[in-house]
Amino acid sequence: MDGAPAAGLRERRRASVRREIAICAADLFARQGIAGTTAEQIAAAAGISLRTFYRHCPSKEEALTVLVEENTDEFLAEFRRRPADEPLSVAASETLIHTWANAPGDTRRIVRLMLGDPVLRARWVAGVRRAQELLVPVVAERLGDDPDALRPTVVAGLLLNLTSTVLEYWVTRDQVTDLADMVNQAREILRTLD
Repeated sequence: MDGAPAAGLRERRRASVRREIAICAADLFARQGIAGTTAEQIAAAAGISLRTFYRHCPSKEEALTVLVEENTDEFLAEFRRRPADEPLSVAASETLIHTWANAPGDTRRIVRLMLGDPVLRARWVAGVRRAQELLVPVVAERLGDDPDALRPTVVAGLLLNLTSTVLEYWVTRDQVTDLADMVNQAREILRTLD
């Protein structure tokens, strides 16, 4: 018997537990503050043991990084699906819109929480940096360049900084609700720089 279906089920269960931990951590962090929240409280809220919590998260601050990882993976997968002849700025913009339009509703609140705390913000920045590193070979392939060349590294950095800046602006402003409009405004701003 093949172990692949069991492994797939295990991974889905693991992802589900990690997401539940993230949601519970975000709720507690929002109500009690990060310093006032313990790993034990997060585990209890998620309905898991403390041991299970630590199997999924090395610390309470790491509890929210699952969202950054999930969105990075979705962003890269969607970016790869974009038409090869599409301009890179359009591909990145449309990917950002698609990724966040399909993100669970609580994601915006959780990212806002991450951006508002110095320790969690460092985790966010590390996640953006990881995304940039993962994007370099994808950009290199689209450009027909070597992944170690400067051009795909610079382009990936520009694209990720553009998307993370727009995303951070969108997440931290309640009055701004249309991400697609903001992405289009950012594209227009870029055009004015030429």
